[in-house]
Amino acid sequence: MRRSNRGFTLIEIMIVIAIIGIVITVGYPSLTEYMKKGRRAEIAGLLSEQAQILERYYSKNNRYTDATGLSSGNDFYTINLVPTDQSFTLTAVRKSGSSMATDKCGDFKITNTGVRSVENATGVTAKDCWGR
Repeated sequence: MRRSNRGFTLIEIMIVIAIIGIVITVGYPSLTEYMKKGRRAEIAGLLSEQAQILERYYSKNNRYTDATGLSSGNDFYTINLVPTDQSFTLTAVRKSGSSMATDKCGDFKITNTGVRSVENATGVTAKDCWGR
């Protein structure tokens, strides 16, 4: 009698599951870092945009206080503005509970003079985080 082989053996299924587990274990950290890098670029761009809005306001009103049309941030960062008549500091603070809460770049900061920095960063420089 001929016996037809249909389906997979238990060993074959276990090998496939082990391979999938290895691929996920190796790939997941790379994927999360890739997503964090995109979110860092997004907040750096948003801070630069907000600084430009403040500069346009200053050129019309000769002060940074009372500027309107500013963003409060996104799902991962809250933007805080500290204005005076002649200067400002914009800080993007990581939201607790978000995927960026423990990010190595910490909080982003830009001033009216264009100085870009990071606070609470772990082992990276401002250039690494701002991308410039």
